[in-house]
Amino acid sequence: MRKLTPDNMDRAHKGGGRKNGINLIISAALDLIYPRVYCELCGSPLEKSAHSGFCGTCHASLPFIAGPRCHKCGKPLKTEADRLCPDCFSIEHAFEAGLPVFEYIEPVRGLVHRYKYDREYHLGRSLAYFMAELYRASGWKAQIAIPVPLHKNKLKTRGFNQALLLAEYLAHKCRIACLDGVLVRRVDTGTQTRLSRREREENLRDAFHVVKPSKIAGKDILLIDDIYTTGATVDNCSKALKNAGAGAVYVLTLATGRNI
Repeated sequence: MRKLTPDNMDRAHKGGGRKNGINLIISAALDLIYPRVYCELCGSPLEKSAHSGFCGTCHASLPFIAGPRCHKCGKPLKTEADRLCPDCFSIEHAFEAGLPVFEYIEPVRGLVHRYKYDREYHLGRSLAYFMAELYRASGWKAQIAIPVPLHKNKLKTRGFNQALLLAEYLAHKCRIACLDGVLVRRVDTGTQTRLSRREREENLRDAFHVVKPSKIAGKDILLIDDIYTTGATVDNCSKALKNAGAGAVYVLTLATGRNI
């Protein structure tokens, strides 16, 4: 049997998650065999009480959304009296509710860049730890975690689906199923960073499709992505899931910007 090391276990993830069960075992093995001993941000040795992969000082520097949130998408608000952010006030979303963990500012912005573009796959465990904690606190009761899929062209270029690794680790920690390959992206929309909400919505029309409706019929879904921007992507994913027979769809993301 090939010896398990952090390098070859990370390489096993790069195939895009087609062997989902194996990846769950890999995620568990990483935590059991190779516990994190150095802070993901500053590199200092972790305290024994550290469980997230960050030392106490760096943990305190992370921009958690702790104040009032939009009651629909979870973006930060100025006051609880506002209830909805400007986007959610004017848009009827297809998902029931959303929650991001962090504001998309430093040092989270840099961590996400390292994870997605520098292929520091190990960061997925630390970042998903916080997503799992927020899911537990949410009161949501989803039966299935599903990652926002990448188109095969983007998957080939990037080498892995960042949302899939987050979903796998969270599902393992929260003891729910994680299904990859059920929701697929059949249109290569390209980058949407500079597009408006309207342009994103048009770009994503019919981009997502459920290929195995029986797997999700009547089930409440936890939809996982890394960044929530306008909500156009998760809206179109939610529509595809519900059109295929899914029940409620909840959106959990790592980070979001402000919309106030």
